[in-house]
Amino acid sequence: TSSAALGILYCLAKNQDKQEKLREELKQILPNKDDELTPEKIRNMPYLRAVIKEGLRLYPPTMGTERSINEDLVLSGHQVPKGTRVLMNIFLLQKDEKYFPQPEKFIPERWLKDKTDPQFPYASDGHPFAYLPFGFGPRMCIGRRFVELQTEVFLIQIIRSFKVEWNYPDMKIKSMM
Repeated sequence: TSSAALGILYCLAKNQDKQEKLREELKQILPNKDDELTPEKIRNMPYLRAVIKEGLRLYPPTMGTERSINEDLVLSGHQVPKGTRVLMNIFLLQKDEKYFPQPEKFIPERWLKDKTDPQFPYASDGHPFAYLPFGFGPRMCIGRRFVELQTEVFLIQIIRSFKVEWNYPDMKIKSMM
């Protein structure tokens, strides 16, 4: 949750227009700071979910997914022997121009079903394995929904109460296995 929130806050700090758009959505659903936050209200915050998805696309909590091959197979024309460990680098995949136009830019609108920006196709219509910040299948992160819910509540509280800014050089990421 902390690494997800950090990446998303960084994106919002660097993109004040997106932060303001999120703040407006939050004010619409929760006009008073003491309004109760309920599951129904969170479900009516599509831009919040879009911000989280886009932040996780740019700064996923993990670098990739690794699997051990159970039997000999051919993968993209290469013979892969049984027992080989294969890594799918989601950090690179989620920044591939082939799947996400302008991949280095923070554009939450690409995750909105109403396709408010015709320049960006609805990201969920793309390749099903192009966005996997929590992995996939039976070994997907067991805490996915918990992390998403914690991140939603955290961002709601922070963005409603503070203006987040970044006045430093671009953040550098160092990922280690």
